[in-house]
Amino acid sequence: METLRNLRASLESFLGRLSPRERILVSSAAAAVALFFLFLVTTGVSRSISAREKRIGSKTEMLSQIGKLTRGYRQAQAERQSLETRLKGPPVQLMSFVSQTGAQTGVEVNDLRPGTPSTTDGLTEESVEVNLARIDLPRLARLVDALERGPGVVKVRKLRVATRTDDPNLVDVTLQVSTWQLKS
Repeated sequence: METLRNLRASLESFLGRLSPRERILVSSAAAAVALFFLFLVTTGVSRSISAREKRIGSKTEMLSQIGKLTRGYRQAQAERQSLETRLKGPPVQLMSFVSQTGAQTGVEVNDLRPGTPSTTDGLTEESVEVNLARIDLPRLARLVDALERGPGVVKVRKLRVATRTDDPNLVDVTLQVSTWQLKS
């Protein structure tokens, strides 16, 4: 405290010895230094605030991405569990299923050729090749949809469509329909 008083006294004696013109110049210089110091402090605080706002924004974006990934993961888990449940269900008799589904959708399914069963990664795949002649596209779409919505895991793996020259509204189609079952 005493040093502060001594400093103040020496500053007053210094200013007392100055002429009025010198006092104005020294006061102007002191005001300029104070304004410069205030500018530096304000700029530093402003930069600090904007840097923190950027960090908050990036962390908020990361949290949003984590939420999206979590939802995607939960959805994938639910789909996986649903698929596992369907794989553990009773086996689908593929040839009779394809024939029955064709009859239900109004498609005549006569040409069926079974494929050779294959086993990979604990799954047994059974497939059948179906040849359909002179079918229109809406009936084909209904058939494919009905096949894939059936019991178990049934998918149309290959679809080959050939146009007809005698009737442009009809096509010849070859389908490869497969089903999978967990290996016992």
